[in-house]
Amino acid sequence: MDLKKELPRQIFHLFNGTVIALAYTRWEASVGWVLIFMALVGGFLSWRHTKKPFSWAQPLLNLLDRPDDIQHFPAKGAVLYGLAVGFSLVAYPYYAALGAIAVLASGDALSTLVGKAWGRRHWIWNKRLSVEGSLAFFVGGTNYASLFIPFPGALVGALVGALVETVPWPLDDNVTIPLAVGGVLALLFY
Repeated sequence: MDLKKELPRQIFHLFNGTVIALAYTRWEASVGWVLIFMALVGGFLSWRHTKKPFSWAQPLLNLLDRPDDIQHFPAKGAVLYGLAVGFSLVAYPYYAALGAIAVLASGDALSTLVGKAWGRRHWIWNKRLSVEGSLAFFVGGTNYASLFIPFPGALVGALVGALVETVPWPLDDNVTIPLAVGGVLALLFY
């Protein structure tokens, strides 16, 4: 994927995560229920778009979605992001949920941009991802999450997120990262 095409997606990723985290600090689990509802509506609209495309949605999809997803599951990342983050906000304790969102928003965005621009050394078990991208995930995720949660949780959460991202799961990393980070933070700290 072209870095120029990826930049708007990752800015959108970071922006959404920030807005969600800030909203969560005010309205807590209510934000999770709203996200789950919006993701379900988005999933229905995505399915409907594959049958008869919405002309108004195409420019936005072209800007923010991956070409393969537009054909088979438009807005896949957004739908799965909304479901997993919404579930995390509803199911995990306050700081675990907040850490999961912050780590996903910053770490995932930075790992993609750094990996595409400077990634040279790839993981043995996942040739699509680079060590440089994972380091950016860890450093960026730690720093950004520490704005929302205590530093030890941010550090552990970012490490878990960076490691989980490297595993070639059949699930999208918008699902695996917040669920794993939130789960580990809930077990260890909160």
